[in-house]
Amino acid sequence: MSLRAATSTRAIIKQLSSGPGAYKLSPKVSKIALTFAIKGNNESASARHFLQENLPRIQYNNPNITYEVNKVSDPSIKPTVTLHFGNGTTKTIDIPRVQSSVICDEIFTAAS
Repeated sequence: MSLRAATSTRAIIKQLSSGPGAYKLSPKVSKIALTFAIKGNNESASARHFLQENLPRIQYNNPNITYEVNKVSDPSIKPTVTLHFGNGTTKTIDIPRVQSSVICDEIFTAAS
């Protein structure tokens, strides 16, 4: 069942607490920024799916992290996720045509 199909508060909380993205990130991560093109080729389709299905789980389980979503009108922009760490460093992950569950795995691997 997807998050959009959940009808009761109990079902929504159950969905947010389980599935891809329902993990605690390292406390070193201070911000997650998602950038993708609103329209254009299908390279951003996985980023849009990640935004709707997996990012809410990450947000629910990691409330102390700041989240930023950049929807760009330029279709030539490649979708990326940028992790910002408390020491000022960043790690950018390119996510064109990658399944949203793989995006979650890459975020958790980069954050550890």
